[in-house]
Amino acid sequence: MQVPQFLKEVVWSLYPPRYRQIADKQFRKSLVYMSKVLLVAFLLAGILFIPKLFLLKGTIQSELAKFETFKLSGNITQTAPVTIPRHNPWVVVDLNSNLTLTKEIIVVDSTTIKYRFFGIKSVNREELKDPAANKGPASRFAAAMLILMLPGIVLFLYIRAWLKYFLLVMFAGTVFFIIMELSKLRLQWKQMLNIATHALTVVILVEIVSAAITTAYLIPVLRFLGVSIYAITTAAFAVIMVLGIVGYHIEDHRRR
Repeated sequence: MQVPQFLKEVVWSLYPPRYRQIADKQFRKSLVYMSKVLLVAFLLAGILFIPKLFLLKGTIQSELAKFETFKLSGNITQTAPVTIPRHNPWVVVDLNSNLTLTKEIIVVDSTTIKYRFFGIKSVNREELKDPAANKGPASRFAAAMLILMLPGIVLFLYIRAWLKYFLLVMFAGTVFFIIMELSKLRLQWKQMLNIATHALTVVILVEIVSAAITTAYLIPVLRFLGVSIYAITTAAFAVIMVLGIVGYHIEDHRRR
């Protein structure tokens, strides 16, 4: 049975002589590879995060217990129903009527909030105005809303992480390119970027999977664009890049 190319590249990223082959590929293909590694890391982190979803309602309820009083008040009037989007809406708000949820995800009417979550659920609006006194309904509703928002949250986190690693590749690849220009281990800028992209394989897997549990052991040193830069994985990234550069030249010399 033929081993998929992606799995081959994952193994190659751990074997320095293979960086001779990795460095000469198109940079666009290296970015596709990095995107796949990041997707796998998110899937693994998601599996580890599943138990926390089952505890989400209890966690919110226990946090609400910390409020002695927590009451929401306000005066809202409408001249017409609000529909988002306008056609085939997911959300409908009409405080002047009693509505039935059909194809929508959330419907807010004069007395209740109805939402689709493994069947149709509803919560009384008055109960949500005093969540501290109605911890059960309020925590159920909040947990359901967070889970419904989860796909969008995950997509946002994926894009943010991708940008972090892309910028890290551009920065590290450029820095190592300049440094190596002063030595006998010169490489083209594109080759250095390819090496940096594949050197991130272990870093991405460790950082993203650890985020589902704890990243304290990675020693955060600063935050950039809302994401953390870690001392341990940054050092590992630099070491793997050096090994990749040396491995490239050793394999290149052997081929000659």
